[in-house]
Amino acid sequence: MKDVSFSWDKVLNFDGETGPYVQYTHARCCSVVRLAESFDPSKPVNYSLITEQDAIELLKEINRFPSVIKDAADKYEPSVVARYAVDVAQAFNKFYNSTRINVDDVELKNARVMLTYLTKNTISEALNLLGIEAPEAM
Repeated sequence: MKDVSFSWDKVLNFDGETGPYVQYTHARCCSVVRLAESFDPSKPVNYSLITEQDAIELLKEINRFPSVIKDAADKYEPSVVARYAVDVAQAFNKFYNSTRINVDDVELKNARVMLTYLTKNTISEALNLLGIEAPEAM
């Protein structure tokens, strides 16, 4: 639909709006979850502890996933999912850089790790829909 200028340097860049950037974010999420020793995704989490603006914005972004899939399917446009994956990655990285996840308060830590776990799963599913690998380490 649009003219595109292609550059391998831009495509393989770990910064900005690229596939490797999203994959790296997924790997980062996997690392955070792996390092959270007491975290169990099947245990209840006190979501009311998530009060930081960046965390709330990330939750809102994750919550859009079902409507994004429907929109992409209705339009036969996989780029909608690709754009969404970048948006989730950017929202997570903003949260990650502004909020300490591994804190002493176990309940708060579990809530933040759960948010990271949900982000990991969302990115993984989005990449899977696009036929792109979601590496656990890079």
